[in-house]
Amino acid sequence: MTKKSFVKGAAILAAAGLLSKLIGALFRIPMMNIIGSTGMAYYQMAYPIYSFLLIISTAGIPTAISKIVAENIALGNYRDAHRVFQLSVRLMLITGVTSFLIFAACSKLTARIMGAEGAYYSILAISPSLIFVTLLSSFRGYFQGMQYMTPTALSQILEQLGKLVLGLLFASMYISKGPEYGAAGAVIGVTLSEGAALALVMGMYRRKRKEMVHQIKHSPRQRFRLSNRSILSRLILISFPITIGASIMPLVGVADSLIVVNRLIQIGFGKEQATDLYGLLTGGANPLINFPAVLTIAMAMSLVPAISESYASKDYKSISQKTETGIRLTLLLGLPAAAGIGVLARPISALLYGSLPEAEITATGEILAILAIGVVFLTLVQTLTAILQGMSKMTIPVRNLAIGALFKVVVTYVLVGNHQFHVKGAAIGTVICYGIAALLDLAAVIRYSRLKMRVVDFIVKPVIAVVVMAGAVYFSYGFLENLLGGNKATLLAVVAGVVIYALVLLVIGAVNRDDFETLPGGSRLGRALSRLNLIRDR
Repeated sequence: MTKKSFVKGAAILAAAGLLSKLIGALFRIPMMNIIGSTGMAYYQMAYPIYSFLLIISTAGIPTAISKIVAENIALGNYRDAHRVFQLSVRLMLITGVTSFLIFAACSKLTARIMGAEGAYYSILAISPSLIFVTLLSSFRGYFQGMQYMTPTALSQILEQLGKLVLGLLFASMYISKGPEYGAAGAVIGVTLSEGAALALVMGMYRRKRKEMVHQIKHSPRQRFRLSNRSILSRLILISFPITIGASIMPLVGVADSLIVVNRLIQIGFGKEQATDLYGLLTGGANPLINFPAVLTIAMAMSLVPAISESYASKDYKSISQKTETGIRLTLLLGLPAAAGIGVLARPISALLYGSLPEAEITATGEILAILAIGVVFLTLVQTLTAILQGMSKMTIPVRNLAIGALFKVVVTYVLVGNHQFHVKGAAIGTVICYGIAALLDLAAVIRYSRLKMRVVDFIVKPVIAVVVMAGAVYFSYGFLENLLGGNKATLLAVVAGVVIYALVLLVIGAVNRDDFETLPGGSRLGRALSRLNLIRDR
């Protein structure tokens, strides 16, 4: 598998991820208007359960499947690659059905424990998604292992579209019976959208089945055939640490919910003010730093099978090349995102949360400016974790993130209790968490991938481009604000930053023709820029 293949796969997933994020954002506003704040509360009580299930199902199993499938394909063993998929489907079906039955039976008790019995209908409505999500993870992992990213991308988009259309439709149909029924209608839309996504990937699997059968027939029979138990054991051993790692930050979020408000009250903030500040942190600033990460999450999903294939073949030169490309592209994306968010932190907050009081917009901007630093580290953690997983070093990134999380909890507790920092202390803790994890991961990647980092290409050139871009964004916003007003100036400053950053990268030679060749449709642009002597051939 070439370096171009995994970057193309990452580009496909990144485009789907961005579109899915946009559709998801469109869902919330009309939903609030339909079911009201009470209905939204019931919906929110069921939705975190769904989100946690997504973490469990999409973090570990698909990665484990894609890794083992890619390793077998690298050795020309399509027969065992398909066996891995078949066994994972059986495992996920048993797991999904069992979880569904237990969860559905306990839905009323769960609602009672949450202190909102009206949430019972929403929790019950989301329980069938356990079957759909677990099965969906098997199909996605198999396709990703073959570096066929289109099914994952299309199913992600269909999930969000289904949630948008069906969720709003059923919420409108049932809201007349009460907010608890309206919320349950919205959740039914989520469950049905997962079922639709599963039907889509199953259809795409059937379409490729003839090609798969041909590959299996021409696959040489292995002298030593792995038993089903061995394959299942390896799936579990690989997926377990990945799932634990994916659960660390949600658990840290729970710790934040226990620490931040209580510490703010201890230093003199009123309960309502402390709650509002926590809301600005978690609901206002935190989600914004995750948007740039959509691109690197896609990169990570594509990197795991790509690195796994090279690792299975003991092709360390290929591992080093793919690692270099992954890290360099991550920095080329993460650095400008961090700088842009940092420079425009308050204007972005005003653009998105213009209905908030001025003091809350300013506070959100201050929190966001700190969290922006963490964007670089967060994007690096995702890419470096994928590289280590591809080289069968699953426990290393989990350990490193756990170390970072411990520092995060301590720093948050200490700084939030200081009047000078208050809620900003939690943001500083997040930056430190990802910073420590990124540095530890990078040290491990350099050690195991035999990577030789070229400081000029990796650091110096991207930093030069980012500094020029940040200056242009700062001054262009200041100039345009007086002419057009804050919101229009913010949007135009972002556009100006993207254009200037791209131009500076071309001028200083930070990108080459090979980079364009890796992107869908980029070969034509690469040839055109090469003819104009704007980029160099590698």
